[in-house]
Amino acid sequence: MKKKIILILLISLSAISYAIDKTEGQLSRSMSPIVVQKALDSGVVFTTNQYNYQLILGGRAFTNTINSRGDQAQAQTASFSSSNSNLWSSQSGPYQFSVSAVETSVNSSLSSNAVSYKQIAYNPETGNIGIIVGDIVVKLLPYYDAETIAGTFNIELAYNFENINTVIFQVNSRQDIFAIAERLSEHPGVEFAEVDVIENFPMLK
Repeated sequence: MKKKIILILLISLSAISYAIDKTEGQLSRSMSPIVVQKALDSGVVFTTNQYNYQLILGGRAFTNTINSRGDQAQAQTASFSSSNSNLWSSQSGPYQFSVSAVETSVNSSLSSNAVSYKQIAYNPETGNIGIIVGDIVVKLLPYYDAETIAGTFNIELAYNFENINTVIFQVNSRQDIFAIAERLSEHPGVEFAEVDVIENFPMLK
């Protein structure tokens, strides 16, 4: 009897799992066609955490925060997000997202009209948007020095977790984060190098 109950539970869980997977597939197709097309147009594909992301041309993410200038930052952000050049915009939690007709250079951290923002990428598998935070996570092979590698690529060593041979590098202004990550991955002292992306906010439509 107990075995029957366990079997029924397993079948039920499998059915629920299938239903969730099917729902997620439907949600992924609900992303704005503009976002999907801009991701395809970029031609920039990179892998992070076993997901393939596509850079979204003209895509931006920024937060509505109040700084030492008070409401001025929010006003600038609101003005920036409502620009006539925007083809699409959405908000999720503290993040404001937009896709502009004006393409930006390939970098992870940019600014426009004194408003700083991050570039964004599309995950075709989940249908979500990820924020490119500007870090490159690198797994080093034993006996290779993180500071030496940083100097070789003219990048900044942000964090060094020596006990697990993992470091976080940050690119400098005007450096192509994707090109640097690719070059790092080809270094003999690097096991892997991935552009860091966060994708922990709700589905955007």
